[in-house]
Amino acid sequence: MKVFFDSSVLLAFLAGQDDRAYKMVKEVELGLIEGYINDIVVGEVIYGYLRLTTKLSSLRIRQLLAKRDRRLIDLLEDVRSLLELFGSLPTNVNVREVIDVMSEYGLMPADAIIALTCKKNEIEVIATLDTDFKRIPWLKVVP
Repeated sequence: MKVFFDSSVLLAFLAGQDDRAYKMVKEVELGLIEGYINDIVVGEVIYGYLRLTTKLSSLRIRQLLAKRDRRLIDLLEDVRSLLELFGSLPTNVNVREVIDVMSEYGLMPADAIIALTCKKNEIEVIATLDTDFKRIPWLKVVP
């Protein structure tokens, strides 16, 4: 089964906050389900993980990354191992599509791009803790 993973599930997994997230990521790791992400999710997970683990502001994280701070580089390596479990799908969308999906289903831009990524790649299941995706008729929300 192909499942798109939203950043909410991956961040909950990294934070150790949700048994359902842990179970689903482990199923990807064991090859029981095919997990997919896109560049939107990659950016959200990396940024969220840095904020979660360091408790630093965006500005301070940028400053430390510019200095190639060893602690942050190590954190990036930690999150890389998780993200590399997933297949990466292109976000091959255009402005009109994004705005149409935002308008029709009341989504923020990143979520509209994720929904369109799923549609274009014929993925019908999304692992998310975000209830907004329940408004998308072509997606079944799990867990």
